[in-house]
Amino acid sequence: MFLSCLQAFTQSGGKNAVIRGVVKNANGEPVEYAAISIKNTPLGTQSNAEGKFFLHVLPGTQTFHIQSLGYAPYEKQVELKPHERIGLEIQLKYSPHNLDEVVVEAKSQVQMVKETPFNVVALDAKAFYNTTSDVGKLLDKVSGIKIRETGGVGSNLNISLNGFTGNNVKVFMDGVPMHGFGSAFQLNNIPVGLADRIEVYKGVVPIEFGSDAMGGVINIVTNQSRRPYLDFSASYGSFNTLKTNLNLGYTAKSGFTVQINAYQNSSDNDYEVKTEVKNLQIGMTPLGEYHWVKRFNDAYHNEAVVGKIGFVKTKWADRFLVGATLGHEYAEVQQGYRMTTVFGEKKKTASSNLYSLNYEKRNLLFKGLNVKLNANYNISNNHNTDTINRSYNWFGEYVTKNAKGEYGSPTLSSFKNRNQSVTVNIGYQITRQHSLMLNDVYTAYKRSNNNAMAIVDPDNPPEPDIERRSKKNTLGLSYRYMSPNERWKANIFGKQYNMDVTGPVNTGDASHPNYVEVNSDYSITGYGVATTYNFENLQLKASFEKAYRLPSDNELFGDEVLESGSANIKAEESYNYNLGATFNRNLSVNSVLSADVSLFYRDTRDFIRRVVDAREGGVTSENWGQVKNIGIDAEVHYYYKNKFAIGGNVTYQDMRNYEQYSRSNSRQLSVTYKDRMPNIPYFFGNADATYYFHNLWGKGNTLSLSYTFNFMYQIYVNWPSLGNKDTKDQIPTQLWNDFNVTYAILNGIYNISFEVMDINNELLYDIFYNQKPGRRFSVKFRYFITSKKKNYY
Repeated sequence: MFLSCLQAFTQSGGKNAVIRGVVKNANGEPVEYAAISIKNTPLGTQSNAEGKFFLHVLPGTQTFHIQSLGYAPYEKQVELKPHERIGLEIQLKYSPHNLDEVVVEAKSQVQMVKETPFNVVALDAKAFYNTTSDVGKLLDKVSGIKIRETGGVGSNLNISLNGFTGNNVKVFMDGVPMHGFGSAFQLNNIPVGLADRIEVYKGVVPIEFGSDAMGGVINIVTNQSRRPYLDFSASYGSFNTLKTNLNLGYTAKSGFTVQINAYQNSSDNDYEVKTEVKNLQIGMTPLGEYHWVKRFNDAYHNEAVVGKIGFVKTKWADRFLVGATLGHEYAEVQQGYRMTTVFGEKKKTASSNLYSLNYEKRNLLFKGLNVKLNANYNISNNHNTDTINRSYNWFGEYVTKNAKGEYGSPTLSSFKNRNQSVTVNIGYQITRQHSLMLNDVYTAYKRSNNNAMAIVDPDNPPEPDIERRSKKNTLGLSYRYMSPNERWKANIFGKQYNMDVTGPVNTGDASHPNYVEVNSDYSITGYGVATTYNFENLQLKASFEKAYRLPSDNELFGDEVLESGSANIKAEESYNYNLGATFNRNLSVNSVLSADVSLFYRDTRDFIRRVVDAREGGVTSENWGQVKNIGIDAEVHYYYKNKFAIGGNVTYQDMRNYEQYSRSNSRQLSVTYKDRMPNIPYFFGNADATYYFHNLWGKGNTLSLSYTFNFMYQIYVNWPSLGNKDTKDQIPTQLWNDFNVTYAILNGIYNISFEVMDINNELLYDIFYNQKPGRRFSVKFRYFITSKKKNYY
């Protein structure tokens, strides 16, 4: 479809005209977020922070319409010739009576992100506010991304982006790293209503994120509106699952602003699984005998609130916010990383307190100098309980053991994590075509442990008093160029990584561990380039980066529950290449077609791989030589007026082991040489369609029907070359369907939704062959209102 559209575009010569302009008020100041549209078409955009905008428009007589809260509407009729490019400077007049809702079909913030030289996808989250989706499920709609979970609500989540997984992909909120936020803030806990849009950078990452994100970056952009609003939603569904979310904001004329985001998730997670069950009397599991059983120790709940207070758009700051983020989590632990290990009373709790500061100012001291500062400090307290002397199976039966603890040694451990992060970004616009940017990110981490079991049980002496801390610093410098006609953009950058680690290393083995304290520090340098060229309806992109990914805290120090760490893990190194093309075409005044295709190649050394202990069900990480990955992802979308939308994406990647020898000190060839990397999806995708019935059963009421089809091709859990092909564990090919119906009343003030996930009740498996919930239902109510008073500027 993409090639056919490209051919049609080439033959037609691309006749669209281009309108560029700037929107200002009576004082000559730029008006940002003004809604710009072409009447009687689905075309629209918004002005940016400088009041600038541009639109591709079909030739002919078009009526140009601009509307912004607090200003009188502006209309102008223009006659456009094929290929014509015109510039407009619009001055809006103040009007206290114009406070109607402004609806924009196309979101310029999303479009501007897509037009950068980087391989980036931007998702408009607002279209999913009436669903029960979390941020993780929304990301699953992005080409190249596979969101993986070990179970139901609150389960462990792993992101796969172009083959890179876990810590290779860094997550940010409003440009601030979420490292240290705590598990209550993992992506499958965050409601989609918290986000305005989500940006996904694949492989090559701009320096302003200042991260060792070798695989890519996910940036969750929250609601930045200065218009007062209240958004509350609640949903209830299968397995006693309850989710609530509250978002509210207020901004005064003076620029004083308050923002509060709060949410909670809870579930019994008592869904049925089909599994083999251990016979506790003989201590063995009859192979091939499967039973349907209910999960019985998997309840979960978490609560979180994000509060910010400060000023926006003042003479001394475009944005100055101080904030507090509080989170709490309770989780029963049903199993190890594999379903072969079952727990009956193991549990964990966690709480986190994060305090933040955000300052932004454009044209600080002199024109062209832009500064951003983000700082946060987080303390998280974690407690793990595993003291019972029992061994459970999936029937909930148990036998008494001589030793305490369901998993290894008994524990009443508590540990405190302290995280701090400071990001400074300085940009200078030399001329309209040339700019420089300097970015520095400093992060520090420290953990302190205390196992109360060592006090009450003399058979379990305390662990050696070993310090666990890490310090990281990433310094980046970039030069950006934009051609006079704005068609060609280029970005050249370099990054300096520094890391200092102190922590335990096991010099013994799994059965007889002997931990000693080690210290290591190193400094490495990366670099890259990204470029793009815009034709009329076609954008071409290319990028390269020599990237590094520093080990995470869990990889270095473990999670004190099921994951073991090692402080001697080395940084991953990767050479990342991207080629891409994006096609957008107005097929008529009522329909738009867009398509995107990306080719990627990754050559990674010292790849960090997660390995499961088959006997105990725990997991650890190790460096694994050299891994290469080549792949393609594509997506296509079609929109007809505001009535119908259909689209989909597909990803195929070939990620293989290129470590030729079995060990670093051996010349023996590895039997897994050139094997496909296990437990990583390589062929997957989804498609969705939505139809809207407007003014149904009343003016301003809309009924929408949405359907989603998902698929993932089979993968081996372990190395393909090891074991018997017919009996080894593999996650089977999976096809499943989801459906959503939403009725929005009074232009979206009241909203009622009903969802059914996995309609055909497929057996769905994921990480390490863990079974996920089957068919499940939910209903959601959402109330949204925004003030019509003029209390902004």
